[in-house]
Amino acid sequence: MALLSRCYGALALACMLGLLVGCTGMGSPSRPPNPGGSPSPSAPTVASGAGNAAGVLTTGAGTSAAAPPEKVRVAYASVSITALPAWVAQDAGTFAQNGLDVTLDYVPSGTTLIQNMVAGGTDFAFAGSEAVIGAALAGAPLVIVAPSVDRLTYTVHAPAEIADGAALRGRRLGITRAGSSTDFAARQWVETLGMQPDADVMLVQLGGQPEILAALQAGAVDAGLLSPPGNTEARRAGYREIADLSRLPAQLYQAAIVAPRPLLEQRPDVVRRFARAIVEANAVIHKDKAQTKQIIGRYTQSSDDGVLEDSYAGAVAAIPRVPVPTRAATEVALDLAAHSNPAAPHADASQFFDARFVQELDDSGFIRGLYP
Repeated sequence: MALLSRCYGALALACMLGLLVGCTGMGSPSRPPNPGGSPSPSAPTVASGAGNAAGVLTTGAGTSAAAPPEKVRVAYASVSITALPAWVAQDAGTFAQNGLDVTLDYVPSGTTLIQNMVAGGTDFAFAGSEAVIGAALAGAPLVIVAPSVDRLTYTVHAPAEIADGAALRGRRLGITRAGSSTDFAARQWVETLGMQPDADVMLVQLGGQPEILAALQAGAVDAGLLSPPGNTEARRAGYREIADLSRLPAQLYQAAIVAPRPLLEQRPDVVRRFARAIVEANAVIHKDKAQTKQIIGRYTQSSDDGVLEDSYAGAVAAIPRVPVPTRAATEVALDLAAHSNPAAPHADASQFFDARFVQELDDSGFIRGLYP
């Protein structure tokens, strides 16, 4: 049972949230494409920049005693580099080093994942910031503790006969689900083209990134939003890149690390361990290309070095070394939420994120110590 289920019961809220996001029923979390149950025995350790060794508690008498690992459920909403910090933390062993026994679950689409978290099935989640904010506006006690990636990594791909975004008028654009980061990014992009989402360009919900590529190949949509490694596979298959959404004027967290507020209040030590494991994983990503590419290949089930190279390049560009959540990025997500949520324009951005856990690691010099 996840930690959250011991903190509060929120079944009624989950039902209300289900109505808000308009998703189909919430099922059991899917397993990752290549399950990440236990770190690889050969995975190298990451030296901590400061603090006690993970999993060791210091008593008042100055002696140390091994602490039992804390069982934690972590879910991610996309098989893409947005989940890479979690994959690396699991396989490189930084979760274990910090006394966390983590189970990873793949739950396609951020809105579905958030429903699962509100119902008590997940302790930490990697999901689009807009899904978190939408849920919080509806009353869910959720908060962003760090960005996973701090910008959009989507590119839009279409068959060769579609020359640019303007040619999508009257056509279909594939996204994951309504209310997801693909939905928000697609709406923003279509509006910059002088068209209206749904009226001029139909947004088609397909479930996940692999489903978007499959629908594109089957002709079920005319274009689709894809992140690494899916966008590399689309290029290989001959699909034209007609837009790079990292160039949009307003950038939001395509994926944020989310936790229930009761967990932050009642078990801050677990959140601190988790934050430290993530910044250590980010250091592995930035410093160990070979290991990171191997982990990307494992979870995306790809052995194509070109795909892995492109995915790694995208990850290094988008995954911050110091993942402190900011008010500015949260305000962008609130602005984008305003089209469907009348409460968004009146909300205070500061209520949706808690920067203290990563900020502590930065202020103490811990993160700097990971990059000698």
